[in-house]
Amino acid sequence: MSHSAIEATARADLGPDAGPIAVTVHPVARRAAAYDEVADGLQAKFSIPYLVAYVVLHGEPDPASFDGVDPEVQEHARSHVRVATDEALREAEAVVAVGGEEVARVEAARGSPERPMSADELAAKCAMLAGDRLDGLLDERSAPAQVLLDALA
Repeated sequence: MSHSAIEATARADLGPDAGPIAVTVHPVARRAAAYDEVADGLQAKFSIPYLVAYVVLHGEPDPASFDGVDPEVQEHARSHVRVATDEALREAEAVVAVGGEEVARVEAARGSPERPMSADELAAKCAMLAGDRLDGLLDERSAPAQVLLDALA
């Protein structure tokens, strides 16, 4: 539920001096990503303020971005990012505003049922997450799931 906020922030292309940044999401998204202060990388994945600040300072995150908490990002989240909710938004919608002016909106995150990834985008994501460990394994659709799990172990 935080992916739309990440994508909207990336679209807005904000610099580190932009602010205050207001992110508005549906209450369901806020409950799913409820952390404001984060103690570790796992909590950071579920923190809209942290993720928005991360995008502003470093660009869109990848899995390695959550190996820990970046103190600069956490401070930027505290000082520059505010999150509000609006029940009129779609559950996965995010609106980013700076100085009270909307600068970006994402109604459905990339990869959601409303905006599915292309085959190439999906393959690139698989490669990013699993490296070459799944090469050829996904070609055999009748292979037992255990074969895939063993390849990822």
